[in-house]
Amino acid sequence: MGVDIRSFWSLTPHSLALIAEGYKLSLNRQLDYDNHMAYIQGAYVADALMATVGNMFAGKTSKKHEYPDKPYVLNTEEQRETEAERQRKLLASQLTLAMHNFNRSKSKEEGQSK
Repeated sequence: MGVDIRSFWSLTPHSLALIAEGYKLSLNRQLDYDNHMAYIQGAYVADALMATVGNMFAGKTSKKHEYPDKPYVLNTEEQRETEAERQRKLLASQLTLAMHNFNRSKSKEEGQSK
């Protein structure tokens, strides 16, 4: 956990528990990072296989798969902003549709009550 023996004996149990919790968090963060990198590596391997073996077995009329020219973009600030904007547009369209449906049902009710 990164605590030397001299510090270990001078710490309180509460302090040791906090250090252990921080250590667990850092291990989990490292595991998430390693998992993400393994996923990205798998995507590159899949692209390489598709660009070689997949193209070898593809029919003549099939579109050929090409290996990416550039590395994948990994969750940049621009992507997060784009995703947030997409979510906002989706919500706005859902609200517009709900308002339109409400107005339609209201006008039908008024037409029936007359």
